[in-house]
Amino acid sequence: MGRKAVAVSQDAIVRAISAVQKAGVEVKSIRVEPSGAVIINGDNPPKSEKSLEKPILDYL
Repeated sequence: MGRKAVAVSQDAIVRAISAVQKAGVEVKSIRVEPSGAVIINGDNPPKSEKSLEKPILDYL
């Protein structure tokens, strides 16, 4: 017995892209699976050592 494709709305894809961009990731490609999963491939910008140390100091 075959599975039906899940309908994914354009709004759901736009929300997913927006969330990824707000997280600071540059969107490179998007794929929508028959199961309804939205797969977004992207690149994170390089981080400096100083930017990585700051969050640790905020907790101390």
